Amino acid sequence: MNRAINRLKIIFVGIFIASIVGVFGYHYLWVWPKARCDARQDAAWAGKWLKCAKVYPIENLTGRPANLPPINTDTSKMEGPSVRNPEKK
Repeated sequence: MNRAINRLKIIFVGIFIASIVGVFGYHYLWVWPKARCDARQDAAWAGKWLKCAKVYPIENLTGRPANLPPINTDTSKMEGPSVRNPEKK
């Protein structure tokens, strides 16, 4: 009986240590970097890659001013077959 209690004690201590390592690893790899990234105002957390990236507005990439209306929004001027307007035979 004493040997079984000692074995169970070792098993539970091992499970406890493994769970502590898992929780610490989760916080080290996910929670703390995400909190640091969220503290920055110009960055966004990409959880899939575990990266903090700077957010660039589309206007910076395209050079198009933000106050211009969208291009090609009038569907009546669009030509060619589509799902809504199939080509008639």
